[in-house]
Amino acid sequence: MIEVEYIDLNEIVEADNNPKDHDLGVIYQSINRFGFNNPIILNDANGKLLVGHGRLQALKLIRDAGEDAPERIVVEDGIWKVPVIKGVNIENPAEAQAYLLADNRLTELGGWKNMDLIESLNEILEETGDLDGTGYDLEDVDSILKSLESTDMFEDEGSSTTETAESLDETEVSIAVGRYKFKVDAEEFYEWEEMVKSSSGAQDVVGISLWIKENLGLN
Repeated sequence: MIEVEYIDLNEIVEADNNPKDHDLGVIYQSINRFGFNNPIILNDANGKLLVGHGRLQALKLIRDAGEDAPERIVVEDGIWKVPVIKGVNIENPAEAQAYLLADNRLTELGGWKNMDLIESLNEILEETGDLDGTGYDLEDVDSILKSLESTDMFEDEGSSTTETAESLDETEVSIAVGRYKFKVDAEEFYEWEEMVKSSSGAQDVVGISLWIKENLGLN
């Protein structure tokens, strides 16, 4: 049975081999902003850490810097106690290592829906004023916007996609909304785009895409 126990930070032993590197600065920011929300996982078979090496290391940095304990870290007589998931018992060392790798790798494989991502980041910036602890910064936002402007808007994100006229010798632009695809004259398309910018106030790919979604009734 899975349970959460609070264990002395100093008593937690890391795995013998964890090949995953960590950006401790970003994890540090995240814990300071949101608290310690994600318990680490120990392997009951050997008492060593399976999941949470970066969080553990960042937590030690916070403590050693003399800062207050983050939310959900219990302090008793000066000892920091960490929420730990117990009840995971992987006896085969190779299987335990496979789980350690999988926990880190699987989150990397899915990728991002860039249009939804940029909307979320913009909303966070508007409401809170910063992106600290999210793993993103303003340079990342700019990079994502440039990527959206220089490539097709992905059809699998459910938004309008536009193939650049340059790839079609400046004669045609391909438009796709879900399964509906057609081509239009490039000059007419850019005239339409300028009209949208003028009437909606949107000046970039994200803004125009949001305008298209709204006018298609897809919000």
